[in-house]
Amino acid sequence: MEEELISVVLCTYNGKAFIEPQLTSIQKQSYTSLEIIISDDASADGTYEWLQAEGEKDKRIRLFKNETNIGFNLNFNRACSYVTGKYIAIADQDDVWEPDKLAVLVSAITKQRDTVLVHSISARFEDEGRPHLRSLKLIHYFSGNDARQFFLLNIISGHNMLLKKELLVASMPFPEEGYYDWWLVINACCIGKIEAVKKILVWHRMHDNNATGKAKPVVLFYLQLQKFLPLILSVKNLPENYKNFGKELLACYHELPEKKFSFRLFKFLLRNAPVLFAYKRRKFPWISYIKTAYKFSRASFKA
Repeated sequence: MEEELISVVLCTYNGKAFIEPQLTSIQKQSYTSLEIIISDDASADGTYEWLQAEGEKDKRIRLFKNETNIGFNLNFNRACSYVTGKYIAIADQDDVWEPDKLAVLVSAITKQRDTVLVHSISARFEDEGRPHLRSLKLIHYFSGNDARQFFLLNIISGHNMLLKKELLVASMPFPEEGYYDWWLVINACCIGKIEAVKKILVWHRMHDNNATGKAKPVVLFYLQLQKFLPLILSVKNLPENYKNFGKELLACYHELPEKKFSFRLFKFLLRNAPVLFAYKRRKFPWISYIKTAYKFSRASFKA
């Protein structure tokens, strides 16, 4: 049976220090029907020139360059506009994939027609030291389509995903504010369902300059919710009862920062903890629910 084409979308910016092992791990996938779309955001460290040389050797690479730096969100929007595959996989420039990542995810996404997104597990690592595996046992990996579980935060990273093109089309353009993977997850819940593959398929490199490392901006959590939750509630086909749930949550968050601690928000979070904190896998979950609800109800909480 002929393999369907997968479009691997890779955005780069000054990534020469780590790009080679990631690109190699993509090129050596056991699933071989690929186009590798790379959009470079005006790198100044030789990344683009190195990619040009690689593109001469591997005709699956389709390389694009922005003349000026436009930032990750716009670059990702632009890169996604070039895809032609039935499925889309997203790659960070500094990770490493397991050789069977795409084969495993394709197998999962084709099992049921209404599955539009599948995700695997990624384990964090630094160049020196052991990978971070302990925290992986504390997470319930999401399957289903209850979008409310993502109203507070997103636990499905883009570099773990494989999605159908119909989901990409329904989700574009991505909002300029917020996170593209969060946006994809909400849209996936509204047009189909999500499945989890409980296997480590990505090794997520942590260093001082990556988006989820020390370079990630630390912001007040209530500001993030006040900005992005209205976007979530605008997603087409979001069920009306979920919208009402989100509006109540947003109204609670609007008590901050006038109140340093919102007791109304604390009660709402506790009342709905099994939904909003469903990602937490604990022996005694309510202890964790109470602690987390208290933390999220403070105006000073940063994420």
